[in-house]
Amino acid sequence: MTPMSQRFCRALSLISLCVYVAEAAPPGPTPADAPLKPGLVYVQFHSSALTRPDKSGVDPQVNLDTGASIRDYSRLWLGALKAPVTGDLTFLAEADDGCRLTIGGRRIIDGWSSPVREGRLAVQEGQMLPIRLEFYQKGGTAHMRLYWSWAGHPRELIPASAFCHTAADEQAIPAGVQQSKPSPWPNEILANRASIYGTPESAAMRRPVEPLVLRPGPHLLVDDRLIESSRNIARSVQQPRRDPAIANPVVTGPEDRCFQPFFSVLRDPKTGRFRIWYGARRDDKAMSASHLAHMESDDGIHWKRPPQILKDPAPIQFGSEVLDEGPDHPDAAHRYKYGWWHGGGLHVAGSPDGLNFTPLAPGVVLAHDHDITGIWRDPLRKRYVATVSTYRELPQFKGRRRTTLQAVSDDLLHWSTPWIALAADDRYDKDITQFYGMSGFLARGELVIGLVKILHDDWKTDGAPQGAFGVGFTTLAWTRDGEHWVRDRDVFFAPDPKPGAWDHAHAWMDDQLPVGDEVYLYYGGYKWGHKHNRFEERQIGLVKMRRDRYVAREAGDATGTLRTPPIVLHGTAVTVNANVTGELKLRLLDEAGQPLPGFDWVGIHGDRLEHPVTFKRSLASLAGKPVRIEFQMRRAQLFSFDLER
Repeated sequence: MTPMSQRFCRALSLISLCVYVAEAAPPGPTPADAPLKPGLVYVQFHSSALTRPDKSGVDPQVNLDTGASIRDYSRLWLGALKAPVTGDLTFLAEADDGCRLTIGGRRIIDGWSSPVREGRLAVQEGQMLPIRLEFYQKGGTAHMRLYWSWAGHPRELIPASAFCHTAADEQAIPAGVQQSKPSPWPNEILANRASIYGTPESAAMRRPVEPLVLRPGPHLLVDDRLIESSRNIARSVQQPRRDPAIANPVVTGPEDRCFQPFFSVLRDPKTGRFRIWYGARRDDKAMSASHLAHMESDDGIHWKRPPQILKDPAPIQFGSEVLDEGPDHPDAAHRYKYGWWHGGGLHVAGSPDGLNFTPLAPGVVLAHDHDITGIWRDPLRKRYVATVSTYRELPQFKGRRRTTLQAVSDDLLHWSTPWIALAADDRYDKDITQFYGMSGFLARGELVIGLVKILHDDWKTDGAPQGAFGVGFTTLAWTRDGEHWVRDRDVFFAPDPKPGAWDHAHAWMDDQLPVGDEVYLYYGGYKWGHKHNRFEERQIGLVKMRRDRYVAREAGDATGTLRTPPIVLHGTAVTVNANVTGELKLRLLDEAGQPLPGFDWVGIHGDRLEHPVTFKRSLASLAGKPVRIEFQMRRAQLFSFDLER
């Protein structure tokens, strides 16, 4: 390359930067002797519309193929191209889904919404031409390759020797990319504390070495920790049913400006009023920014409108996780806490009333590279927990996928190194399973139950319009120590199968709120797909379930038995949460499995959350000795048992 060509390349590269994207930072001055560098600068975006920048780098050639591992993204390349001949140069693109190619300020290929993938340009050999290439993918597999050909020369992938860029190209990237750096924690330094129910890995965790000490509080049978043996008993996840009496969605896109399926629903302990905070679209309908909206309700179903659009404590991209520390919180000015994502990680703010938030720190308090962030307060371990999303490449799955991390803090400002809480595993998961987060945490006894948002961008729902991809559903996860999570593969809550239903593509539960003997489960619904019509079709609905009835141990017409491992009962009486249409009875055995006098079979009937169990002797007479509970049942569902003080 001649010195004149080098200067021309630098000049044209700078010109090309002027037509970058709206978010691009202005390039700084470039010294006249700035060296040329091989390849094209690229910026990748989290959306298909060249918004929400993710990462940047340099590609030696345009030869991108991400298969189905990443969905709904776009990429922009900038730099200069050296013409190989004098005459007509033909450019050909292989792009799924769409691309636009601009060379020397002229649009050569306009295939953003059309099948055009070829264009011609008259060039002179050695001529340096500024190049701008845009690509997007929205469902299915993704690839982008750029070829050229000319008279007497067959089509070939444009070689790396034809591309160049300068330091100015590298500097002219959107500010969001500079802030949204990749996760600071490489794969190898993050502990993996994720497991899947029903696998050998989770089975190894369940067996107690010593007799289990059970204290008052519900003891749910979601996993097998309290089950040593069973016969003719099936495990059944209880999917909440949609109630036609509830006019869903209870929060709408068109009327309430609902923009995201992430929200918080709390109940004021003094007034009993329900309060909801959710992500609201901005007036300019920016794809990568939102406000925090608030409404109140007397019953958790009918909300008082119009919503309040709260003042932003700082720029908000996504997130509406609000905590209420209660009226007795010692720092009344920060009774409410708010967490959201912007510019590369978690931000936090405090408020005396849940309406006027001010930042607790000036910037990011926990860095991560995907925009889904949640905070909650673990009441069992008295600490704050963040469940945040990241893109990861791990040995157990192919490609780069959304994965959920967890970190803990005593003050919301200083966080532990995160660990992996949820991750796909191709040995057990179907297709391209990803995790869009975990939230809606509820402590029940020694368990914390979480709601997991499963995403399949490789699936398309029935009847979806062209370009609408993505199916989302909810599964359960739980932890007994606040760090190791076990997730269920069975669906807990699925999209409505009726085409055209407002929640036909996604049903992502985000919060669960105990109300009397029920739990209100609020969820985000999408009509047609993950990124389709997000300003109108992302709405919030409600279903209900009876307390602690996540998973049943069921017996049909054949009599089944279930026996616990040795346990020490710290309580005065036993109650059972069960639905019995046939029969269910229980008794106590000693540690060796022999019947205990005075604790013979006691039968229960009907459908109650707290069936009382009356033995001839008091539990206090056992004086902390290890025993076993044996259940015998037919046409019955057993959910949990409890100990009274």
